[in-house]
Amino acid sequence: MSQSASTTRFAPLIAALARPQDVRGLNLTGLHIVMAMRLCALFENAGRDPVPDLAQRYRSVEAACAVHGLVATIKQVWPEPFMVNRPCCLSMTPDEATLATLVRAAAGANRPLFADAIDGFVRADRHNALYESTVHAVALIPAP
Repeated sequence: MSQSASTTRFAPLIAALARPQDVRGLNLTGLHIVMAMRLCALFENAGRDPVPDLAQRYRSVEAACAVHGLVATIKQVWPEPFMVNRPCCLSMTPDEATLATLVRAAAGANRPLFADAIDGFVRADRHNALYESTVHAVALIPAP
């Protein structure tokens, strides 16, 4: 694929990521996952384990471990450090917006949408681990 064709292909995606998205537009599961990423980053910086806090939030140790597992998987497969905003911030980083898309795709069992959201960004051989981890976390987040 030529440089021009590649630039044209990804132009809408880049433009969408450049516009800040608001967490208030997420469904509850997406919001839980994005906020969990933010909390895990805070806890990591403080040298603390986030699982007890997540377990209290979700009222489930299993859900907390699944979400923490998703965070660990993202840290392994993401090609660069995953950028998060502070928990009080309403806007999402491009990484958080991508994660919200992945959560929406996993919740709807839409593997093609999931793959399209990270195609060309996350190596293809890492898609399956990320998909499985996302599906597992989404399935265990308590429904409203």
